[in-house]
Amino acid sequence: MGAHAACLRDEGFDVTIVAGRGGVAPRGVRVARIAIADSRARVVERDRDALARGERTNEHDALVERLVTRLRPHVERSLRVVVHNVLTMPLNLALTAAVARLAATHPGKVIAWTHDIAHFDPRYDAFRHEDAPWDLIRKALPGVRYVVVSQERADQLHELTGLAKDKISVVTNGIDVARVLGLSRRGALLAERLGIYDGDPLLLLPVRVTRRKRIEVAIDATRALRERGENAMLVVTGGMGPHDVRNRAYLAELAQRAANVEGVRLLASLGIRASYDQVVDLYALADVLVFPSESEGFGIPMLEAGLHRMPIVCSDIPALRETGGDDPIYVPPDANGEVIADAVEEAMRTAVIGMRRRARAHAWPRVLRERVLPVIVENKP
Repeated sequence: MGAHAACLRDEGFDVTIVAGRGGVAPRGVRVARIAIADSRARVVERDRDALARGERTNEHDALVERLVTRLRPHVERSLRVVVHNVLTMPLNLALTAAVARLAATHPGKVIAWTHDIAHFDPRYDAFRHEDAPWDLIRKALPGVRYVVVSQERADQLHELTGLAKDKISVVTNGIDVARVLGLSRRGALLAERLGIYDGDPLLLLPVRVTRRKRIEVAIDATRALRERGENAMLVVTGGMGPHDVRNRAYLAELAQRAANVEGVRLLASLGIRASYDQVVDLYALADVLVFPSESEGFGIPMLEAGLHRMPIVCSDIPALRETGGDDPIYVPPDANGEVIADAVEEAMRTAVIGMRRRARAHAWPRVLRERVLPVIVENKP
C-alpha cells in the first residue's frame, strides 16, 4: 500500500491512506485514522464474533452507519478509492458493508485490490451464511472494479462471483530489489537513475575506457540482443584510463556508438563517477559479466562476478583462462557483437538466472509504472 501511495504521489496526485492503525506513511502522503476501520478494534471483534455465529446485531448496523459517515468525505473528494482485501474477506464486515454502499453511489471510484478470498479458505467457513452482510464478500459489488494479485485469484474470483474474466485486472505484487539485495543508498539511487530494472538481460562491463577493453563490441552485442527481441542493457562503469590521451577520443567514439543503441549506459559519457561500492551494487543487480578484452594482466572483475554468482562471458586469452579456469563462457579475443550475444544467450539458459530475471521484472519501479498506475488511473477524467 505504501509503494502504491508513493507512486501516485510522485505522479502528482494528492494521496490519503485511510487506516485503523499502521506505521508511518511515505513522505507527502496523508494518513486518516479511523479506529473502527481496524479489524482488531474491540467493537469490530465483537461484531465479527457475532457474525461468525450467524448473528447480525443492532451494533453491527450502527457500526456500518458510523463507518459510512466517516468514510463518505474521503470517497466524495477522491478520484479513486483503492480498498485492499476488504471486499473479499470477513475481518471487518461492517467496513465491507460501508464500502459497498458508498461504491454503489459513486460508481467507478472504488477499486477492490484483492490479495485473498475467504470463500476458498476453510478457516473462514464460519462466515458462510446467506444474505447481507455475509454475502457481500461472495459477489461482485455494483460500482466496483476488481484487481487481483495473481491469475489464480482471478480464476477464483470469476468462479465465485461470475464476474467476466475481462473485467478482472491481474496486477502482481512487487519487491524492493534494493532492500532485498542490500544495496547502498547511493547504489539504489544510481540504479533508479539508470533505469536498471528495465534491463533484461542486464550486462555489466566494469572497466576503464581504454581500447584494449573492446567496449565497442559489448555495445554491438547489446544491439544484437535487442534486435533479437531482448530488452538488453549494458552498463560500462569506468572512467577514462589515465595514461593515454587517446582515450578521450575513444570515449567520444563509444558515446557516438552508444547513442544509436537503446539500453547502453556508458557512465563516463554521462558524467557519472561510480564509487567502488556502487559498482559492487551493480554486480548484485547484473545478470552477466561481459569482458571482451584483447589483453589483460589478470581478471579481477571475474573474481568479483564469481562472488556474486554471475555467469561470465569473456575473451579466451591466457590471463583470463588462468583466472577463470573452465567456468566462464569463452569467446575468441576478436569476437564480434553477434558472437558475444550468442554467448550471453547461452549464459542466460539456467534456472537461477531465469528466476533472477523474473524477480527483477517484479521490482517496484517497473510494477508501479507498467501495471499499478495504469489500472488505478484508467478512464481518469
